[in-house]
Amino acid sequence: MDGRWGAGTECVPGGPASEEITAMAAALRRHAGKLADIRRHALSVALLSWDSPAGGNFRTYLSERCTELSGSISLLESAAQDLGDYGHLVREAEALHRAVGL
Repeated sequence: MDGRWGAGTECVPGGPASEEITAMAAALRRHAGKLADIRRHALSVALLSWDSPAGGNFRTYLSERCTELSGSISLLESAAQDLGDYGHLVREAEALHRAVGL
């Protein structure tokens, strides 16, 4: 996978779709982790002492962006969890598909 959804992959009937789903869930978790790192860094900057009005405004701005990042992180993690659950169901379906010889 090169960062684009489905890039470099083919949808093969009866193919291992669950592997692609697992890879997509992992990518979502990776992106959530990167955003969490950015949020941590922004929070550490926001905690510095800012003695000017502009500095105070910047801290407010950073705090608001961190709140927005928290929401995005939560949504990505939730999507990864849901995709993981879906992947489990697809793996079960693939196993049943193989078991009946299709």
